[in-house]
Amino acid sequence: NTGSNPGIAQLLAFGSVLEIEPNFGIQQYFRYLDDLALLNAGVPFAELGIAKRRAESQPAVFMPHNGSFELVTDRGLLKNERLTVPGSVALIRLNGVMTANDQLSTRGIQSVAGDFRAAYGNKNIAAVIMEINSGGGEGIAKDMLVSTLSERNKPVLSFGHFAASAAYGAAAATDEIIAASAESMFGSIGAVITLDNEVLQEFKQRYLSFYGKNAPNKSREFRAAVDGDFEPIQIAANKYTDAFQSEVANLRALRGDKSFQRETLSGDIFNAKESRQRGLIDGVGNLTYVLTRTEVWVKKFAKQNL
Repeated sequence: NTGSNPGIAQLLAFGSVLEIEPNFGIQQYFRYLDDLALLNAGVPFAELGIAKRRAESQPAVFMPHNGSFELVTDRGLLKNERLTVPGSVALIRLNGVMTANDQLSTRGIQSVAGDFRAAYGNKNIAAVIMEINSGGGEGIAKDMLVSTLSERNKPVLSFGHFAASAAYGAAAATDEIIAASAESMFGSIGAVITLDNEVLQEFKQRYLSFYGKNAPNKSREFRAAVDGDFEPIQIAANKYTDAFQSEVANLRALRGDKSFQRETLSGDIFNAKESRQRGLIDGVGNLTYVLTRTEVWVKKFAKQNL
């Protein structure tokens, strides 16, 4: 309903093609559009709470203090070894819709990847916890984060409130996945490509595209969709889904027979108990518990490097 929010109409007027995850992702999307509409109406930026939401996504560091850990929210600590206490644990947050680049109120994976690499390079940071509250997003964002996780030289554990689709794909690439509570949700392992049919029809009526004759396959999925043939788009979604599911199966020790595993990878989403039964996660606990698990993994990494 484009009439209910001027932000939607404005975006569609520029011929934007949008791809979002259902449920959680669409909530983030509408909040983003509401922010745009309020800004256009003259509401001061500071009153939108965008800065607060961005601050909540900033990384922090657990530093040892009197036998426990003290959480210090300061991104500079990731890079500043001199101010970081030996044995510290970085906390990097993955919130909202995953995109490659920064958005108005959320940080893109390029920024998150930079935080991971800073933590890797800080000798006083012994491990990293990735706290996740995301329903996924762009496939390329997942691939970027998984690639960054493959570079790690110290343990990385996931602490998940909600980790679905691309966000779960990133979690699967970490050393251990801990659910924050029994109500935490995991899964939605599959790909979705969303097109606005009205935008396709408008594109066909308004634009002419001329492709080089020696590049007949350039943009073939989109060109076919404009002409009403959606099979190439479906094939692309199938290929990415198969690759995504194979990646998760290789990264996680999924439980049960082949039929049970296929159900686990079918795109459904599961609570913490079901996720553990299926091998999607390794345990349930609070941040204190996750910190104790990082100590176990730090010792494992130390033995491997002897």
